[in-house]
Amino acid sequence: MRESSLRFRTCLYLAAVAAGALALANAAFANEVPFERVITLKGTMNTRDIGGYPTEQLRAIRPGQIIRSERLSRLTEGDFRKLEEIGVKTVIDLRTDEEVADAPTVWKGDHPPRIHHVPVVSEDHDWFESQSRMMKRGWFSPEQSLAHMVKGYQVFAEEGAESYEQVMDLVRDESNWPILIHCSAGKDRSGIAVALIMEAVGVDRDTIMEDYLFTNDIGRSQRKAELLAREGTKYSRRGPSADAWYPIVGVQAEMLEAFYASVEATYGSMDAYLEELGIDGDARSALVESLTEPAMDLAMGE
Repeated sequence: MRESSLRFRTCLYLAAVAAGALALANAAFANEVPFERVITLKGTMNTRDIGGYPTEQLRAIRPGQIIRSERLSRLTEGDFRKLEEIGVKTVIDLRTDEEVADAPTVWKGDHPPRIHHVPVVSEDHDWFESQSRMMKRGWFSPEQSLAHMVKGYQVFAEEGAESYEQVMDLVRDESNWPILIHCSAGKDRSGIAVALIMEAVGVDRDTIMEDYLFTNDIGRSQRKAELLAREGTKYSRRGPSADAWYPIVGVQAEMLEAFYASVEATYGSMDAYLEELGIDGDARSALVESLTEPAMDLAMGE
C-alpha cells in the first residue's frame, strides 16, 4: 500500500511539472514582465528571444534569430501562427526520445519548420534514474534537490558535447535562422545551449547568468514550487517544501556554475570546450560577424 501511495504521489508531482499545471496562470501573469524579449504564447510561459544582449566587442546579438523555449506540445494554433510570423525555420529539440514520445510536437500551421531532435542524454541515463528514485521517496530536502540538479549539469557538460556540437553546427548556418531551441521546461538543456551560443559570440559571463536566471521570473518558478508543495501536503504530511521543489522547477546560479566548473575541469577552459564543439577561432569570428551587429545600430533601431 505504501509503495502504491508513493507511486501515486510521484505521478501527481511529475504530471504537475510535465503537463504545466501553471499554464492556466500564463494569461494572468502575461503583462507582469514588460520585457520585449519575452514572446507571449498561450501554451508556454518560458519563450524568449536572446537578441539584444551586448558582447565584449561593442556588438549585440541580432534580435529575432535565436529563440529559447520549453516544449511545444501545448501550443495553440495561434501560438504556432505567431512563431511562423516570427519566421522560425528550424526547431532544435533537446529532449530524450521518451520525452518526445510523451509530448510530441505536432506543428499546427502552414509553414512548419525543420525539426532536429538532438537529445543531450538518453532517458536511461543514471541521472534520470536517480531523479525517479528521489521522487518515489515522496520527500527530499532543498539540499538534495539542488545537489541532484548540480549533478545533472555536470553530466550535460561531460556527456553532452556531441549533442551540443550538433546544436552549434545548426546555429552556425545562417540559412537555418531563425532557430528555436527547446527542451522540456526550457531551463536546463536549453539554458546551456543558449549559454554556449552567448559564450561563442562574446557575451560576458554575468550577462549570461542574468539571462539564465530570467527563467525564474517569466517561468513563475517560485509559484510552481509553492503549488507543488501544497499539492504534496494533500497526500502526505511531510511532502517536499517549496524550497525543495525550487531547483527542480526553476534555476539557481549554482547549477550553471557547476556546468562551467565541469567544462573547465574536463577541457581546461570554455575556449577549449567550444573548439571541441567545432567553434575554433575562425568559426567564432564568422559567428560573431553573422549573429551580432554593432550595438549602436541596434540601439538606433537600424
